[in-house]
Amino acid sequence: MSMELMVKAMKAKVGNPLRKLVLIKLADNASDTGECWPSYQHIADQCEIGKSTVRKHIKELEGAGFLTIINRKGPKGNSSNIYILTLCHQVAPLCYQIAQV
Repeated sequence: MSMELMVKAMKAKVGNPLRKLVLIKLADNASDTGECWPSYQHIADQCEIGKSTVRKHIKELEGAGFLTIINRKGPKGNSSNIYILTLCHQVAPLCYQIAQV
């Protein structure tokens, strides 16, 4: 968990309370470099919302520039996505840039 990303997620203006909850949960799972890979189901369970709602809000967060999604395949098909949180430019102009993969 990155406390710095949690604070930035709390300050971010995302336009929807459930979207903000999903962003906070991603930040809760993220390393200090902003990388995390929770499943849609894990986020849905933790946020007490539907999996399709999680997918919708993650796509909206990606479109707004809050995160980057890296799709990955496992040996048995799809594996959980990797998310790189890019909250820096959304909250404070002079903060450090989150590392990109």
